[in-house]
Amino acid sequence: MEEIIRRLTEITTRQHQLAEQLAACQERTEQTVEMLREAATARVPLPDPCASAHHHPTKLGDLDDIEAYLHTFEVVASRESWDRREWARLLAPFLTGEAQQAYFALTPPESEDYGVVQLEILARVGLSPICAAQQFWTWTYEENLPVRVQATRLSRIAHLWLLVDEPSAAQVAKRVVVDRLLRALPRWYRNPVGMPNPISLAELVEAV
Repeated sequence: MEEIIRRLTEITTRQHQLAEQLAACQERTEQTVEMLREAATARVPLPDPCASAHHHPTKLGDLDDIEAYLHTFEVVASRESWDRREWARLLAPFLTGEAQQAYFALTPPESEDYGVVQLEILARVGLSPICAAQQFWTWTYEENLPVRVQATRLSRIAHLWLLVDEPSAAQVAKRVVVDRLLRALPRWYRNPVGMPNPISLAELVEAV
């Protein structure tokens, strides 16, 4: 009986020793993993969005649709989580032709605001909010083109016309009402009244 108790005691002691060894081994392993993680973080810094921008967009081509190009740039910039305050500076190297001239025609404060740059470029190629409103009302469905493509195009036109400068819902409604009233005027009123581009009902009524 004493022999059995002695053997059980030895087994229990051995199990405790093994458990302690396993715990010590696990602790050393965790410490090693943490050291490797810290070393990897120190050697490989997080990518700088500004530095990696040139790996994503392509230069604006002569045959590219400027609206589609800007939309693609915005999608890339949003996906890569680039600081919106840097968008104009990141876009500049990829512009060519009229778009490039529009950018360099802006003063330094304006050229750093992507919203201003976008409007200036679109206006230079005849895609100002006023032109977008005209395109919205003259838009027609084409049976030979995919519906998705046409819906996207119409949505972009509406966005350019109504959502410039991120207006409130009330301001969007005012833009629609002003445009509708202006288009309902007789032609001999419409042209001279529309020249100063009234942005409120009060301005439009006063002009009439």
